[in-house]
Amino acid sequence: MKGSKWVSSILSIFVVLTLVLSACSGNSSNKNESGNKNDAAATTNNATTSNTASTSTESEDDGSNETAAAPAAEPFELTVWSHNVANAMPEANDPTATKIYDFIQKKMEEKFPGITIKYIDKGWADTLRQAIMVAVMGGNPPDVADGEDFIPEFARIGALLEVPQDVAAQLAPGPMKAAMHDGKPYAVAQMTGVFSLVYNKDVMAKVGLDPNTPPKTWDEWLDMSKKATAAGKGEYYGSIVQNMGLGGAFRLAPFMRQAGGDFTNADWSQVTFNSPENVKALTFLRELSKTAPPGSTSMTDEGQFFNLLNSGKVAFAVNGPWHIAWGKQMGCTNCGFAPLPVPEAGHTGNVIVGNTLFYALKQSKHPEAAIEFLTILASKEYQELEANATGRLPANMEAGKNTDLLKAYPELQVFNDIVANEQSAPLPVYPKNGPQIWEAWYKAQDITLTTDKPIEDALKDAQKTAEEQLK
Repeated sequence: MKGSKWVSSILSIFVVLTLVLSACSGNSSNKNESGNKNDAAATTNNATTSNTASTSTESEDDGSNETAAAPAAEPFELTVWSHNVANAMPEANDPTATKIYDFIQKKMEEKFPGITIKYIDKGWADTLRQAIMVAVMGGNPPDVADGEDFIPEFARIGALLEVPQDVAAQLAPGPMKAAMHDGKPYAVAQMTGVFSLVYNKDVMAKVGLDPNTPPKTWDEWLDMSKKATAAGKGEYYGSIVQNMGLGGAFRLAPFMRQAGGDFTNADWSQVTFNSPENVKALTFLRELSKTAPPGSTSMTDEGQFFNLLNSGKVAFAVNGPWHIAWGKQMGCTNCGFAPLPVPEAGHTGNVIVGNTLFYALKQSKHPEAAIEFLTILASKEYQELEANATGRLPANMEAGKNTDLLKAYPELQVFNDIVANEQSAPLPVYPKNGPQIWEAWYKAQDITLTTDKPIEDALKDAQKTAEEQLK
């Protein structure tokens, strides 16, 4: 997402997108009615059949009133942009994923016989955000898509359908905060998470650290990381600190909050990039990044980045509950999870992350089916299937009580404890020009973690740019 060309293009997209949606707002209901004729027909036909059956029961039929059976609605295709529905695309033919896809298909067919669901992977984070913008601008978005941090932005410009309150009420308030706009829900949280310290016990043992005693404070963590890098002599290192774009911002946020800082004030109306508390947190993270393998802080492939931990090159990293199952698949069979270390004079703090939100587009050709898809993903049944398959934290409050889940993934208890004991909130959504504001922050975090330039100057520049974008 870096580079002036990207900033210019995304700004142009946002401006045109707003104009397109404003122009279409007057006839959006007609578009929905037109595009939903199959769904409407299904509803009408069901009602007709029900009324006919009722009349036949209540009166004697002498054969003179022959009522023709209502024709069945034609099957249609629902398009879903996501690779997160079952943690693997259908073409992967993964048995567990197939079971989840089959569950969704069966549930959807109960209301929409013959429906075909087409799943497309459009990436994640900034890549996905831009794809959705372009699709909405062109008037041909998917029926359903996922995301994490930009739902209020799209709801604000009228691109999303509102989620029924009874569906949203099944989901935990924390994860759903990122799905709200103007007090109304516009997405459902399929899964959620917070960050923990992940430590490779094998690496800790090899560099002379106690593998059963992870650090609890910033000072302990930095000291252990320095010892690991020194003892590793180019083979092993202390900690990896993620810098890349949004993923980096997510992982810096808990430490800023622990120190009393954040990206914005509480109601997200004012940017607070250059606070002394943020300087304190970033100063610590800069020192920690110096214990990482050379060049790793500038890596742009998140999978390769975390495989430095999984493959036994580094001792410590910061990641969410998805690392439990994925880390084992990638070789980290002896990894531990613990609450994030805190500063001596600070407090706990965390961020809602891996909070996969699914939403229905207002320009959907099949809005009734799109909302039904969201209803299924919010359900206890679906979220239990998904959580047991992936080891992720469900957002459905009843599914979170599933005892089989903790038996299969005992490491999840650490994340449950973090949720129970630490203040966690999603990343802020800026009132306007979010991509440009985040770009300013990414520049500051890159300067912080990859150079020795003054952190105060980097944050001051980012603050100035952000304030200009909010005018």
